[in-house]
Parts: sequence; C-alpha cells; structure tokens
Amino acid sequence: MKNKNISQQIQILFNQFNVRNYDHVISKGSGLLKKNPEYVILYNLVGSAYQNNGDYINAKSKFKDGLKLDSNNLALMNNLGLSHKNLLEYGLAEKLFLKIINTNKNYINAFINLGNLKRDLNKFDEAINLYEKALSISEPNPVIFYSLALAHQGIGNFEKSIYYSSEALKINFNFTRADHLISQSKKYSVDDKHYSSLKTKIQNLKSDNLEKVDIYFSLAKAEEDIGNIKEAAKNLIIGNKLKKQLLEYNIQDEINLLKDIKEKFSENKFKILSDNNDNNIIFILGMPRSGTSLIEQIISSHNNVYGGGELPILPNIIKKYLINNEKSLKNDFLKIIDDQANLRKLRSNYGDFIKNFNYTEKYITDKAPLNFRWIGFINLLFPNAKIIHCTRDPKNNCLSMFKNLFEGGLNFTYSQEDLVEYYKNYQELMNFWKSQYPNIILDIKYENLIRNNELEIKKIIKFCNLEWDKNCLFFHKNKAPIKTMSTSQARKPIYKSSVNSFDKFKDYFKVLENEL
Repeated sequence: MKNKNISQQIQILFNQFNVRNYDHVISKGSGLLKKNPEYVILYNLVGSAYQNNGDYINAKSKFKDGLKLDSNNLALMNNLGLSHKNLLEYGLAEKLFLKIINTNKNYINAFINLGNLKRDLNKFDEAINLYEKALSISEPNPVIFYSLALAHQGIGNFEKSIYYSSEALKINFNFTRADHLISQSKKYSVDDKHYSSLKTKIQNLKSDNLEKVDIYFSLAKAEEDIGNIKEAAKNLIIGNKLKKQLLEYNIQDEINLLKDIKEKFSENKFKILSDNNDNNIIFILGMPRSGTSLIEQIISSHNNVYGGGELPILPNIIKKYLINNEKSLKNDFLKIIDDQANLRKLRSNYGDFIKNFNYTEKYITDKAPLNFRWIGFINLLFPNAKIIHCTRDPKNNCLSMFKNLFEGGLNFTYSQEDLVEYYKNYQELMNFWKSQYPNIILDIKYENLIRNNELEIKKIIKFCNLEWDKNCLFFHKNKAPIKTMSTSQARKPIYKSSVNSFDKFKDYFKVLENEL
C-alpha cells in the first residue's frame, strides 16, 4: 500500500514539474525524501526542479545524494554534469559527460550537453562533431538540429545555420527558436518562403507564449528588411510587451543595484592588489548592442590576442560572493573587498576559469557588456587590465536592444520606459567610474569607429599596448567565434547603415524619441 501511495505522489510531482511548478516540486519532494530516502527518482526530480530555478548548488547536492544510492544512474550523472557546467566547473562536467558516453554510446543528451560545453569554450569544431554524432544515433531531433544551427551561425556559416534550423522546423513546425535563428541569419525579400511561413504561423499560434514572442521578433526583422517599417514597429511593440508580461519583470531591483554600487565605491579607499601580473586581460564593456562584438573582432584579429567572448566568470564571482539575490550588494561587501586575501581568491577564480580555453596568445578579451557595472571591482582585482568602454548614440543603441530577443537576462530591454530608465542610470554610473578612475578607461564611440575606422582602430591597439597588426583592419575576415546576436554584423566590413537607424522608427517609438 505504501509503494502505491508513494508512486502516486511521485506522479503528481512529475505532473507539477511538467507545468513548471518547480517550487512546489522542491517543497513536496523534499518532504517525501525525508520519509522515503531510498527513492532515487526523487533526488533526480527535486534536483532538476532546483536546476530549473537556477539554484545549481542545491541541485548539485541532490544529484550527488542520489548517486550515493545508485552510482551508475546515467540520468543523475547527466544532470550533475549540467549543474557543474552551470556553475562553470567545466572540467568536472566534461568528465561526467565522457563517463556517460563511455558507458552508453547511445545516450544522446550527453553528446548534446558535451557539445554545448565545447561551444561555451569556443571549441566549435568539437561541438559540431559531437552534435553530428548525436544526430547519427538518434531519430530526427529538433534540439540536435538547432544546436548544429547555433554552432554554424557562431562561426559564420549562415547557410548551414539556416539549413539546420529548417530541418528542426520540418520535425516540429512550432520549434520557433529555429525561426528566430533563421531571421538573424538572412536578409528577407517579399517573396521569401520563410517570411510567408512566419505570417502564417503568427495567425495559427493560439496562446500568448514564448513561441509567439519568437515569431513577433522574427517578423519584425523580416518586415524591416523588406522596408515595411510600420509593420516592423508594430511587431516589435507587441513582441516586447508580451515578452515583458511573461517575465513579470520589475526594473527597480536593477536600478537599486546600480545606485548601490555607486554609493559603495564613492569613497574609493580600497586597496588594489599589488602582486599582480594581470595586464593580459582586455575588458570590452558598455551597453549591449553598442559595438562590443565589433571591437572584440577588431582586437582579436591581432595575432597576440585570443577572443574570449562574453565570459560569464566575473558576473558569476560577483553573484556568488558579493550580491544578495541579484538585488543588492551584501551587507559586508566593503569588508569583503577590503580584504587582500579575499581579492586574491576571487582573482584566482577568474584565472582558473580562463585556463579552460587553453589559449596560447598573450592576451585574452572579456566582452561581457554589463561588466560596466563592475569597473571599480575590476580595478581592484586587475589594476593593469585594459578597459574599453563602447558607446553609441542613445536612441540607436536603445532601438537596437528593443529589436533583439536576448538569451537570458537583459530583461530591461523589453520596454521603452525600462530602456530609458536603465540607460540613464548606466550613463550616470559610467560618468562616476570615469571621475573615479580617469586614466584606465578608453571610450570608443561607435559612430566615430564607423566614420574613421583606421584612426580609431589604431587608437584601440595602442591603448592595449599592442604592436600594430594590419590584420586588425580586416577584422571581418576573423574566424573567431561570435556567440551573440551581432554575429552577422561583426563579420562584415564597416558599414554605415546602422549609424542613423533610429530615424526611420522615430514616429513609432515616441518614448525613446522624447526621453533620450
């Protein structure tokens, strides 16, 4: 009778998990585990709920507990590997995925997850090879096709990206992430078949969900390519509104954090680390869509520079040690960063992470745009690092963010009002940093780079203390991976059409027009 009862309760938890009621699964599942610690499936279920909530530490703990009871459980191993990966413990994650593959050559998820890990480390050839292996042992699978599409887009193979995205859609017509990826990889014409498909799909999708958001943003891109600016604006307004509703997002927490950072660093009495050899890091930061990908392509074209991309390690360190629930700095923040031993530990965490890339160049770029929040902290950890701040005309910059659907975070971009408020607070914080640290930041204005590219590029290379390398002028030939929405633009020679991009939209986005 007990077994039947526990089976029913586990099934109820599965049903709750499938409707994304993860808090309920954690609460009820944890209670069941206390009374029934022998049920391995519960460890996997509760751990997966933690994982979906972004609590990878508790997820990792639950998966490990389950493996103590069943050390050969591949599902637990795979999920533990995912937790390690999300905690940036790439070495531990890779060992688990390889162990699964060696145990069961047909465990598709391990191939996909290891491929995603390799993609994170810019090892795109290895990632593609793993996805292709998964494809060879699997029934046609939209996730594998989409993974291949993402990988090929990242290295500039746009035709292959469109092909694999289309294959995903053949299997699942409503796999709309693939539609959005296609829209980022091509320029539309009126008679484009995918354009027609998007218009049909937006009519047939019944509920207001993320799939519909994908199509609104994709249609907006297509309509702009064709020249239907009014329709493009209409789709952007609807898509952004729906996205924000689904997020249930309030910008005030982020604004409070920016103000808190400024207040804590206003005294500027912290001791920087003196025993350092960190002059090999080039931080490229600013608002998203301000030209950071373009600047990284230029710098990483130099034969002594490795393009790291948007490294997650600094935000991860900040989140782990210095922030409460991503809303405010910890009460003992000042004490933590005023301790040289603490700073050495945090710097060591950063250094250990970038070793994962196994690069041989002397310098590495870190192009996470929102690192602008942490310039004071960067100066404490890496006083010899180079900081390049990318700026762009505010209206053009905010429009570009409003036009794009981002993977995770950047929730302030889905409302004109939020964009304006965040942008003004960003400007205020950057003005503060430049007053505090006047000699460590190079401002590069996107419009100046477009108009006088050789002059600006030479300024950037000189600031980085690099010898001149003419390859930097031919950055569009750079084969370094790009894992952002800028991948197609940054692979083209300098073009001027984006300089006054807001002009054609000014009649439709009055908040941006009037407030910036």
